[in-house]
Amino acid sequence: METPIGGIMIILILLQIQFINFVLIMLNFRRILIILISLLLFFNLANARQKNYKKHKTSESVDYIHIEPDPIPSNATPDKISKGLLLPSISFSTQSIYIHGFDISHHQGDVDWIEVAKDPNAGYIFLKATEGANFIDRNYRRNFREAKIAGLKVGSYHFFRPNVSGEVQYRHFINNIDCNNQDLLPIIDVEIHPSRRMTLATFYKRLDILLESVTKKIGKRPIIYTGKNFYNKYFANGRYNKYPFMIASYSLDEPVLNNDADYVIWQYTATGVARGIEGNVDISRLRGDHTLDDILYP
Repeated sequence: METPIGGIMIILILLQIQFINFVLIMLNFRRILIILISLLLFFNLANARQKNYKKHKTSESVDYIHIEPDPIPSNATPDKISKGLLLPSISFSTQSIYIHGFDISHHQGDVDWIEVAKDPNAGYIFLKATEGANFIDRNYRRNFREAKIAGLKVGSYHFFRPNVSGEVQYRHFINNIDCNNQDLLPIIDVEIHPSRRMTLATFYKRLDILLESVTKKIGKRPIIYTGKNFYNKYFANGRYNKYPFMIASYSLDEPVLNNDADYVIWQYTATGVARGIEGNVDISRLRGDHTLDDILYP
């Protein structure tokens, strides 16, 4: 049956209208989809920022930076070295005019002190004794006893924690060393930065109390151990010029401090090798005109 031309035109017009409606619907759907995806990305980004903010805020609430469990490395890390680079391997002749020595803690494991005593660099030994408010190096007493039996010059050190009062740290240190049997001046190891919440005044006050208490107890100022960069940031102001310093800087040349101050001992490597010790050990030496007499216990 034939369809009138007018009817065909009407049908075509209706089909065009339907097609246009379909296109409009698809365009609107695309817009809606784009809007939904944009909103989803926005909320995910906002959520990520919120998590990072909370994490950052939490990290600012601690009183100190915790370097490693157990509970901190006794081996100093004064001047950070980029990952993948080796610390310089520095060797000195056994005929060196300088006296060298070792810093030892439980990180060196079981030490053969008879063998250590045969090492030409074993001119003096500093042993980690305590840290903060209650940590005692688990090998300290045995190391101290056996090093003395081997005929070595031995001293003890305390690792300072800025978040603990000076009085508490002093009592903890003195109560766990034998002050009548030390050969060398005690060392106060200072390398933990004060937290963002701690004022420098509080940091210095706690350190002052510890240092002054030890000085009063033994009748002579203890040695302050720190890294070159740490010294330049906190000690170059001259506040502690009366104290002898042991400066750690793992380089080929003796470190020069910002204020050109003198210091007694230079710790030049954390990857040294010594007889009787498995693995690495911190090695230092007296510098300039300083002699062993400058670090002997009174």
